[in-house]
Amino acid sequence: MNERKRSRLSGDIRRILEETIIRDVSDDRLQNVLITRVKLARDGSHATVFFETTGSETDSEEACTAMKSAAGFLRSKLADAIRMRTVPVLSFVHDSSGKDGDKVLGIMKDLDSD
Repeated sequence: MNERKRSRLSGDIRRILEETIIRDVSDDRLQNVLITRVKLARDGSHATVFFETTGSETDSEEACTAMKSAAGFLRSKLADAIRMRTVPVLSFVHDSSGKDGDKVLGIMKDLDSD
């Protein structure tokens, strides 16, 4: 699969998963989950889903557990919404880059004010 097609499919998968979590998932632990990006394997058989959460560290851990338990449901909804020969296996990784970026901006503001 070429890079352009993988990029398009990754965006479609991200959009479909976000919509499914908002509309169809009833688990309260996934209420504050935001999917940041999806990395699709070259052959399209595996997708790594990166997500962020708002709240404390324990909320993040609970959201990670909830995402893993909802993987089968999310994959079945993905199969209904997208046309692919094989629907990728989903794995979830908590993405802390947003919080890290906020820390860096805070440090830069402190340096600027001095």
